[in-house]
Amino acid sequence: MSQTARLEQVSKGFGGRLILDQVDLELAPGEVVVVVGPSGGGKSVLLDLLLGLQAPDAGTVHRPPVVGMVFQDAALFDDRTVAENLGFPARHLPAAERDARVQAAATAVGLRPGHLAARPQALSGGLRKRAAIARALVQAPAVLLYDEPTAGLDAASSIRVAQAILAARDAVPGQAALVVTHDYPLAARIADRVLYLDPAEHRLVPLMTADDLGRFGPRDEAVSAIRDHLEAWFAAEDPPASEPGTQRRPIRAQLADLLRNFRSAAGSLRRVRVPPLAPFLQRLWDVGVTSLPAVAVSGFVLGLVTSLQIGQALGAAFDDLDPLPGMLGVVLCHHVGPLYTGLFLAGRVGARVASEVGIKTYLRQADALDTFGTSAEAVWLSPILAAALVAFPLLALVLEATGLLGGLVGYVVLLGQNTAGFEHTVLGDVEAQPLLVGLVRALVCGVCIVTVAFNAGRGARRGSDAVGRATTRAVVAGLLAAIAVELIFSMAGGLLR
Repeated sequence: MSQTARLEQVSKGFGGRLILDQVDLELAPGEVVVVVGPSGGGKSVLLDLLLGLQAPDAGTVHRPPVVGMVFQDAALFDDRTVAENLGFPARHLPAAERDARVQAAATAVGLRPGHLAARPQALSGGLRKRAAIARALVQAPAVLLYDEPTAGLDAASSIRVAQAILAARDAVPGQAALVVTHDYPLAARIADRVLYLDPAEHRLVPLMTADDLGRFGPRDEAVSAIRDHLEAWFAAEDPPASEPGTQRRPIRAQLADLLRNFRSAAGSLRRVRVPPLAPFLQRLWDVGVTSLPAVAVSGFVLGLVTSLQIGQALGAAFDDLDPLPGMLGVVLCHHVGPLYTGLFLAGRVGARVASEVGIKTYLRQADALDTFGTSAEAVWLSPILAAALVAFPLLALVLEATGLLGGLVGYVVLLGQNTAGFEHTVLGDVEAQPLLVGLVRALVCGVCIVTVAFNAGRGARRGSDAVGRATTRAVVAGLLAAIAVELIFSMAGGLLR
């Protein structure tokens, strides 16, 4: 298979809007090509096509077996150290070889041992970009793509990133690089060619060839002159187009999104894998243990209120509260407990999963996983889902137990009844089979809530407002899922009687 990347007459559009029109591009081995142009013109789409994250509408994309990517926000996995991030692309290799690759890549871009031991959020923006370059370099890619590698950096950090880009190219013989940027000093430092993505023609236009750049003299001395040339050229052009704003979507479209979320949730289960123990335990803590106090308190209050309501109804109708303990046990353990647990956790767990996955998706960490041959479902959904399978039934039991305790307090303290017979009556009327069915309902409810929330978060690709909408959609969909599970099980139970 060819080690070069090439686009032949490639066209791509979205929603009837043409982005790229019959684009041709070839990256020669060892070449650094810089693409400039206005925001919203299709530069990131160009990278996604070369990376394989998007398919062209027309034309052909030729790519080598290994293509690396440095995303605009670095897309480092924030739940891992920098060293673990760098080792992720080589996770299937023997430990010695993986460590050697990590060390070589870190050395190439100037990362020290202290940087490797830290989490990404503890590093400066420039160090995160260099760590992202090192992670891509671990793959030894034939082509390395960069999306705005110096965005948000000061001048000194930008220079170090430019040096890291050239060092990464030199570390892999014949490696080609394609850099999308608005940073003209960066282009002046690293480019062998500069192309302009024309937003009117939707094509790549040669702006500065290798001969043009060579006429400025030695690169170290010519950076300022090349930068001034690029800035003067763009100053004569129209102001760059801006990204389209986010518009409020009609209710019908929001409902359609909700239905698509349910369908994609079912499809995502096919990519779930058995998770490693460490992330499973971490998610079990996040989903189960941290929810325990709130579930216990909610269960106690639910049992207390239910006991008072049943007691008042029985007292008014029959002036006899003896049936109350048995009725309370049946209501909590056979019906209300699993449903209330699902409704409560749809808000707490669903919102957390959707917002966390939404932020990671927006920062393109999910796309980074795709470039390393795995999926967000395998890495993120699998441990959350496994934790939900364990935690939701156990939390339902906790809610039912504390609900019975609250019912006892209401029965004895507020209704003035004797404790004798309360435990015997509750245990006598609560049947094992409906109790087990209730735990199964809680388990199914947990799978639905977590999967729907995960897929809602995966749809958040355009800004913080998209993450907020995804979180809201996850909570609504989770509540609907909990009610639907209760309805289905209740109908099935009625038919089987």
